[in-house]
Parts: sequence; C-alpha cells; structure tokens
Amino acid sequence: MSFFSSNVSAFGIGASLIAGLAISAQAAPIRLEAEDAVLANDHSVVVTESANASGGSYVAMKEGNLEFKVSVPETGYYTLWANYMLPTDGTDKIQNLTINGISAGQISFGMTDEFKTIKGAGKIKLTAGENAIGIVKSWGWVNLDYIELTEYEATPFSLSTSPVTPEPTESAQKLYNFLLANFGKRVISGVMTERPFENDGQYTPQTYATQTELKYVADASGKNVVLVGFDFLHASGSGSDGMWHQGYTHATLEMAKYVWQQGGIPQFNWHWKDPMWEVEAFYTESSGNDPFTTFSITKAYDLTTKKWKTDSDEYKALIRDMEMIADSLLTLQEAGVAVLWRPLHEAAGKWFWWGTDGAEACVALYRLMFDLFVNTKGLHNLIWVWTTDEAADAIEWYPGDEYVDVVGRDYYYYPREANHSSLVGSFETVKDLFGGRKIITLSENGSVPYPDEMKADGANWSWFMPWYGDYAMAGWANDNTAETWNTVMNNEYTITLEDMPGWDKYEMADVSQIATSQSIGKGIAVRKSGAISLRNKTQIFDLNGKQFKKNSTRHHKVLLAK
Repeated sequence: MSFFSSNVSAFGIGASLIAGLAISAQAAPIRLEAEDAVLANDHSVVVTESANASGGSYVAMKEGNLEFKVSVPETGYYTLWANYMLPTDGTDKIQNLTINGISAGQISFGMTDEFKTIKGAGKIKLTAGENAIGIVKSWGWVNLDYIELTEYEATPFSLSTSPVTPEPTESAQKLYNFLLANFGKRVISGVMTERPFENDGQYTPQTYATQTELKYVADASGKNVVLVGFDFLHASGSGSDGMWHQGYTHATLEMAKYVWQQGGIPQFNWHWKDPMWEVEAFYTESSGNDPFTTFSITKAYDLTTKKWKTDSDEYKALIRDMEMIADSLLTLQEAGVAVLWRPLHEAAGKWFWWGTDGAEACVALYRLMFDLFVNTKGLHNLIWVWTTDEAADAIEWYPGDEYVDVVGRDYYYYPREANHSSLVGSFETVKDLFGGRKIITLSENGSVPYPDEMKADGANWSWFMPWYGDYAMAGWANDNTAETWNTVMNNEYTITLEDMPGWDKYEMADVSQIATSQSIGKGIAVRKSGAISLRNKTQIFDLNGKQFKKNSTRHHKVLLAK
C-alpha cells in the first residue's frame, strides 16, 4: 500500500457533443481528434489552435474530461495510442481510462515539450456497436491531440525457468516453478494482513481461522487464500527495539512459517523507516504525510562516481537495517520456507524515501540489497518481486533482469471505487515495458478483478493481493465485499488454499510447453530436465475484431534448471 492520501475528486461524464466514427475492416489506424471529444457541459478544457497539432488543434484538458465515441461491427480487442504534449516544467501526469463507463486502467503521460505518441493501453475491449472511450481526470493537466486505435497483436513471453537467486533452496525452486506453471492459466488468490498476532498480550501468532482479513475471506466464500501478505514495517527503525514492535515482527515470522506449512505462500513488503532512526516514518515530505523523513540515498551513494560511501553514517545505517531484515528472513530459510520478497515498492511515486533521489539511486540500493542478502548473508529462499508503474521512464527504475523474478503492478482506483474489471490494459503495458521476460502480477490492489474477466481478456495476473482493512473487506468504498470474495474464490480460474497439495508433496511441474493462451487444470505435474522451447502463437486481429487466419509462431529458447 502506498499509504498515499489522494485528494483527487470524482468528475462525472455528462451529456456531450461527441464525434463518432465507425471502424471499418481496414488495417489502417483510426484517429479520433481530441477536439471532437470535448464534453458539451465541461468548460474546464480548452481547445487550443496549433500548427503542430493534428487537425490544427489540441485540447488542454486541465481539470476536465474527454469522451470519444467509436463504433465497431463486432466485439474485439484493440490497442490505444495517445498523442500529447506535457511541458517539462511540471511533473508526469496520470489520467484514468474508461471503456463504456467502466475503468480500464490508467494512462501515464511523461513530460515532453513536443507532441509525441505513446501506447496508452496495450489492449482494450470494444463491443459490437457504439463504444465510449473516456480520458478522465486523475492528475489532470495533459494537452491531448488525438487518440488512435490499431489492431491488437498478441506477443509471446520468454520466461526463465529458474529464479534469479543462484543456488536457490528447494523451497524457492518449488515456489518459482509453481508460479511459472500456473502463469497464464490460473490466478493465485491472496490478501494483505494488518495484524499477525492475537490481542492477548503474548503476541500469539494468528491463523487462517483467526486473522481478520483471512477469516473474512473464508467466512464469505468457504475458501482460504493461498498468498498471505506481511510487512517488516516494525522490524527496523525508530521504535523497533520496543516490546510491541518486536512482538509484531516475531508473530509475523511465525505466521509466515504457519502459512507455508499449510501449503500457502508468504509475501513480505518492507515499509522501511528512516534508516537513521531519527523519525519513525518512511514517507517523504512531498507525499503530504507527517511525520516524514528527509533521508537521502545520495548521502550514502555518489551518483557521479557510482560508488557507495562506505565510511558514511548513512551507508552504515542502510547496511545495519538490511542485515536486520536479512537475519529475519534467514529464520524462514532455516525453516524451509520460501518467500515472495517485494522490497523498495512504488519507488517511482517518490512518496517513500527510497524513491525521492531518482531511479539511479534506487536501482543502486536494490542491487546493494540483493548482493548483501544473497552473497553476504546467504539468503537463497527469496523470489524477488519488483513493483513498477506504467510511466515512460518505468524501465529506468528497473533493477535489471538478473535481479528480478516477477514484475508487479500496484493498482488502486482513484477516485476510489469498487471496480472488478480485468485491468488488461495495464497488464499489456507492463508486458510490453519489460519485453515479456518476467512473470507479471497484481502485487497490490484495491478491488480484485473478477476471474471471468481476467480469463476472457487474457489479463493473466500471477496473483492478486488487495490491501488490508476496508480495501479487503466491506467498507465505505466496498472495494471488496463478502459477495465479491464468494464470486472470486469459487471460480475455477482462482487457485485457493484448498487446491494446494502442500509443499512437502509438491512435484515440480513440467514447464516445457508454457503458453499464456493455454488453459490447464491445477498446473501441478512431474518435472523434466533439459533444453526446451517456449512457444506462443501471435494472434493478429483486424479492426472488426476478427482474427487473421494466418498466425505467426515464435520460439524462445530457455533452459530448465538442473
């Protein structure tokens, strides 16, 4: 969870004078001018003449919204492009994307002083007849020239069959194999937990039957989630030496062991508090939260020489904190437990201190952690998860393929609302950004996408993990209600704890024929070694949504771990 309070207001889309255009069977892109999508009752936007803009004009959206109308003869999938300009004297912006009034994700606009075209959504679904495509204010203030629709072309994944950690433990091999075997076939159920211990003064670890979020899901659906989210929130920093903080961390570790023993998967975040232990906070001042920390990675890392200032107090503080966390994770390794490890999350948002110094400093810190954890402390039970956004500079924040097993997207609807769409646009964008080289997951979210929507759209998130409290349970926004969980957990596409064989009985699956378009049962089989070919068909659709008869087939060589 970003712990970031948004002050974004909801803007409805009212009656409008909208341009309509019917998509024909031609393969050429279909361009829809922004000035033709201005809402009649929205006086926030400004149509501005410009010789550099298509059609001679663009729309300064400011606090307003746009709605495009387009008709298609048959239901199908399309790629949406956006041509825009955003002066570099400001900040990157995000706008919400809606299809027929339903959220379809977001479009991230990086700063540019000249008009440029970006892929706004890799895959959107339009239904037969007239469709409304909305560009709805989130952070606002984008100058939009036009959007274009092109035929959607599926591209293959090329995935490693072993985790990035050298000499992974048996449990880590099993966990990664399980993720890979089910990727594109089923989604792993999960939820974040708030409190891991009983309120008994003894910090007694909770169970599936007693922990608040886990019990809510089970009571609502009759099923238990596989993935249970934990946090090293109180394991380092100011106050971490207190009895309550230590009790919290101890209970978290014990409950993680319990989850693994039950056949589940523990996932750990780390809201890393000020490494100097001066203030109990992980926020930056720009987040708008108080208290906040002013800790800077650059006091420990020289951006010019690309070297760590090993004699600095800040570097020593970073190492101390990371060693504390590594020691906790080692207790799980010694117990035979593998962990989904998601450090330095949401860095590009810059509301946490590990992102405030920019991409280069954050990447250096991530790699330092990887080296310390693996090569110094001997941690080999971790599956490393990197959290990305969809901005143009997302790849600059990426630590690198050799340091990451899974790429995750944290997604919350703002303005906050219950919306169970598949988020296929975000899935495709993340896939494109990282070249299909990594498993993709919904690493943190509000509303859980409905399984039928994910399956139908090909939004093959590896797992989902709604945040705790009223994100996971009925509340003022009802992101996920008891009815939601009943629908999600009792769908064959969803893997629940009841489907798990137990890690002591798990047999390594044969991943030699992984293809994201395939559908299988439990995804549990006998492992075979050797060189394999990862084969996917690229499906090309025309603008009627019809698939061309001729498919191109691509091959990617991967090697099974010995």
